[in-house]
Amino acid sequence: MPGVLSSLTSVVSLLFSLNQSSTKADGDPEEEEKPGFHEVVVVTAARQQQELGDAVSFVSRISAEELALSPALVLDDHLRRVSGFSLFRRSSSLASHPTSQGVSLRGIGPSGASRSLVLWDGIPLNDPFGNWVYWNRLPALSLEAVEVSRGATSQLYGSSALGGTIQLRPRGPAPDTFDLRAQLGNHQSYDVNVLASDRRGDWGYVVSGRLFDTEGFFVVDESERGPIDTPAAVEFQTLVGRVYYKNFHAGTNLFREKRNNGTQLQENDSQIYLFETGVETSSWELNFYSQNTQFNSSFSRILPDRSAEFLTVAQSFPTLGLGASAAFRPSAGLQAGVDWRYVSWEDREQNLAGLFIQDLLSVRPKLDVLVGGRVDVWENQQTQTTFNPRAGVLYRASDAFTLRSSVYRGFRAPTLNELYRPFRVGNVETLANPDLNEEHLWGLEAGVDFHPSKTLLVRVNGYRSSLRDAVANVTLSVSPEGILRQRQNLGRATIQGLEAEGTCSWGDVWQVHGSYLYSDARVDDMRLAQVPLHQGSAGIDYVGPVRASVYGRLVGEQFEDDRNELPLAGYGVMDLFFQVPVSRTVDLFLGVENVTDVSYPVGRTPVEQLGTPRLIHGGLLLRLR
Repeated sequence: MPGVLSSLTSVVSLLFSLNQSSTKADGDPEEEEKPGFHEVVVVTAARQQQELGDAVSFVSRISAEELALSPALVLDDHLRRVSGFSLFRRSSSLASHPTSQGVSLRGIGPSGASRSLVLWDGIPLNDPFGNWVYWNRLPALSLEAVEVSRGATSQLYGSSALGGTIQLRPRGPAPDTFDLRAQLGNHQSYDVNVLASDRRGDWGYVVSGRLFDTEGFFVVDESERGPIDTPAAVEFQTLVGRVYYKNFHAGTNLFREKRNNGTQLQENDSQIYLFETGVETSSWELNFYSQNTQFNSSFSRILPDRSAEFLTVAQSFPTLGLGASAAFRPSAGLQAGVDWRYVSWEDREQNLAGLFIQDLLSVRPKLDVLVGGRVDVWENQQTQTTFNPRAGVLYRASDAFTLRSSVYRGFRAPTLNELYRPFRVGNVETLANPDLNEEHLWGLEAGVDFHPSKTLLVRVNGYRSSLRDAVANVTLSVSPEGILRQRQNLGRATIQGLEAEGTCSWGDVWQVHGSYLYSDARVDDMRLAQVPLHQGSAGIDYVGPVRASVYGRLVGEQFEDDRNELPLAGYGVMDLFFQVPVSRTVDLFLGVENVTDVSYPVGRTPVEQLGTPRLIHGGLLLRLR
């Protein structure tokens, strides 16, 4: 490690020297004036383009440039700079079972099934069978931006959007483009990203792929390990391709993942085959997708001293997911649409369909009013209907202050996985429940944006949500042989808190980011499992001839279980990233995650599971135009 720190110090010195001596290359065009932070265009919160400062919802946007400055190897670790973003058991997708990769925002009761909807250009990426998310199925180079909209958006997107919506926006075709990002790291890791793109007249294409492999790391502390423990390893391959002709596009996403989950017998593998197509004009759009998924997983029973394990079940889940949507925009703020999702597994089926309408009214130059609602019908053993409205106002109090407030309802239908699939992790067995009802949320929030200049944006937002009939793993019994739980609808959980984020830039090359979330999530007097009271992040970026980024993240204490008997201590980690040009087309880069190699808990089953240790990786970035 001293050699690494010495190298980092040298790079910092080089950063300042290059900044003093850098000049524009002859013939380079003048840079266009960049928009202010509140003028950046987003689409997710309103399902149409609008400036960030005009969004009634609380939205964060991470650009491709910001993603490139993060040392994180996987997308979910990139998104942890957005306070309130978390996966179940707060572990990285580098070392967590797919069924624990459900996403939560604002502490809306994390679980294996996401309570937030993840979209890729409008296509749901939540697994149709279990509602978890395969965070690595899209190559990093294929993304133009990521948008995170907090607060229920079920009035537009239906089921799963009760906590918010995350949209992964793809890069469009560009003339004669080829990018390659290749790196090696400790734990015998390698990572290769590639993207090729071109546009000729009305035609264009984008093809991007990624190969990743690591032997991983132990997720159990050395003092508790036994002969059964192995490093949690993962390898995956993914391909995204799209062809464009005028307003029409058609594409595919292929993904394969194989994991060892930390013991000799616990393994899983997944394959996804997605085909999608659509057409979009200024006033309407149509989309369709078909997805086949194969998920195989083995579970075991482990002796308390971890001296032996015994295979308990080997499961295989082939599923088919279909979906279609249509949206119409007859005027600037008005839109209406329908969508449908279908999933089948063996002889089990589920249909979800919805009809929505929303209008954004400019009542006065300073005042916008949003009104919308959606009727959904979902069916598995029986047919149920649900109505989810949203209303909000945005008031431009002055050139520097914008006020906004919203009230809404969101819902999530239980998945086939929760209804019919039991599972076991370590010594914890969880039973399915075919009698689950939908979970839903009523929420109220209000906030203020402070944007006195193009270089500063500070946002503060308070919220209160009532989550009812939340599906949770409820403990039925505890014994020396193991823990027995079952999925059940809880009575009512209350989540209230305060979130804040700020961005400031100066000198065209420096930028500071910060975010914080206080989330008090409770059922009666008990804290909701997997929700810390406090979490936050802060970082500074330098984007000049040399690029550099330093980020820190803090997460407070939380509980593993519904009884608040298994605490997980809080922790803090720091990440570093440096990128140095060696020619006009080639850059070298180095990333270090968890610089100080902090050992922190992410789960207890009941043995404490550990998070990502220090990761060091670096390589080259090639750009050809």
